[in-house]
Amino acid sequence: MPCIRIRFIANHTFVSFMIRHVTGASFFSHVEGGTPEGTWIGALPDGIKERAANYCHPFREYVYEIPCTQAEADQFVSLLRSKIGAKYNFKAIIGLWLGIRQLNDPDEDFCSEVVTWAAIKTLGAFRVLNVQLGWEYRVTPEILHLSPMFVGHLAKKVD
Repeated sequence: MPCIRIRFIANHTFVSFMIRHVTGASFFSHVEGGTPEGTWIGALPDGIKERAANYCHPFREYVYEIPCTQAEADQFVSLLRSKIGAKYNFKAIIGLWLGIRQLNDPDEDFCSEVVTWAAIKTLGAFRVLNVQLGWEYRVTPEILHLSPMFVGHLAKKVD
């Protein structure tokens, strides 16, 4: 059955700790989308890349498989791949740390920003979050994890 794969993780790095801390003691510090090949596409400080399945070893990992049509699954991955090479949105991350959420570079992305964008473009805001396109930079991994699209679709959980 076709599905959209999305993974939320937390690592034992200082950056992971700080992201979880400044986002209200969040459970997760990173989110990325999965491909049929088993790779992960997401934004890290070195930009948006497609990374091998085992590129990191998080201490917390939740993988969701959201049922969809094959066309939706293909579109989600295609949208993520269209962002490969984009720069990391450091301005929005600094705004998050400073509590100045209007700081943003619309030509760059961070992890939950790009995954939220691809999910909304594929499934529509009514299934993802009540977020209009263009406001994805305000969505943290923790906020995205509250989406109703994940309910009942947890495929892997490591705590």
